[in-house]
Amino acid sequence: MTTPQDPDNLPPQQPYAPAPPPLSESELAGHGGHGQLAGPEPKEVRLSFFLWLAGAILLVVSSVLVLTQRDLALEEARKAPPTPGVTPEQLESAVTAVLMFLVIIGVVLAALMAFFAFKLRAGRNWARITLTVIGVAVLLYHLFGFSLVGLVIVLVVAAAVVTMYLPASKAYFDSAKRVG
Repeated sequence: MTTPQDPDNLPPQQPYAPAPPPLSESELAGHGGHGQLAGPEPKEVRLSFFLWLAGAILLVVSSVLVLTQRDLALEEARKAPPTPGVTPEQLESAVTAVLMFLVIIGVVLAALMAFFAFKLRAGRNWARITLTVIGVAVLLYHLFGFSLVGLVIVLVVAAAVVTMYLPASKAYFDSAKRVG
């Protein structure tokens, strides 16, 4: 028989995790501290949200406009040195497949931008990080060919990324982290 002080009978110890810092009065104001943010998002986060949505719309438009360039792309492909064993029909199919791939990538990036923009507006820091990665992907996507629309998209996305990291935005995301 063992005694209660016997170390073999003690429950397993959980690692100590410090408590998060308490919320300030301004963060608790009007919400009673029940897991809600202290107020609406700051104008920098709101601006970033709308820039992400604008970038997504422009990206969809740009992606659809790629399809109008099929004849030009096909003409350029025909000017290239011929590849042995590739028929004109195969060349047309390849050009169409590449253009469709670019359209799909553009639409998927736009959908991700819109989805994560809503999460950003809700104060999710992981959405801010994800949108930064998507912003880099949009930049790389537009390196394939220069266009005025592509340049506008890159500038809009760059502005959206910058506004996500301004001091007021950082404070908003820090507040959201503490609220949990």
